[in-house]
Amino acid sequence: MSKQPIDIEQFSLATRRKSESGMTLIDAKAAARLADDATMQPATANAAATLPRLSEEERRRRAAKLAGDQQEARRRLKNLKRAKERALRSYVNVPLEQAVKERLMRAAHENDVKMTVILQAAIDIYLQDNGY
Repeated sequence: MSKQPIDIEQFSLATRRKSESGMTLIDAKAAARLADDATMQPATANAAATLPRLSEEERRRRAAKLAGDQQEARRRLKNLKRAKERALRSYVNVPLEQAVKERLMRAAHENDVKMTVILQAAIDIYLQDNGY
C-alpha cells in the first residue's frame, strides 16, 4: 500500500485580515475551499466542529475530579520516591591488606563476577553462620 501524496491545498489555512484593497489571494482560495466543502458536506459538519457548552455545575465537577486525580498522582509519586529511598544500598568502606585484595581481584577475574558480589556473599555467609 502506498500513501497518497499530501498537497498544501488539502489543509485549511487561517484567513488573513482584509487589506484596504480587498480580499487577499489566500482569502479567495480559502473562501473557494469553504464553498466547495459546504456543498459536499451536510450541515452537521459545522455542528460537530463547535464544542458543547458545559453547565457551571459540570465544569466544577470536572475541575474537582481533575484536582483529585492530580493530588492522587502526587501522592503516588511521593510514595514511590520514599520506597526508592528505603531501597538504597548502604556502602561500607573496608580497608583490605594488599594480599587479600589481590586474591579478591584474582577470584573475581577468574569467576567473571564483580568483587562486590563476592564481598556481599562472604558477609552474608558470615552473618548467617553467626546467627545474624
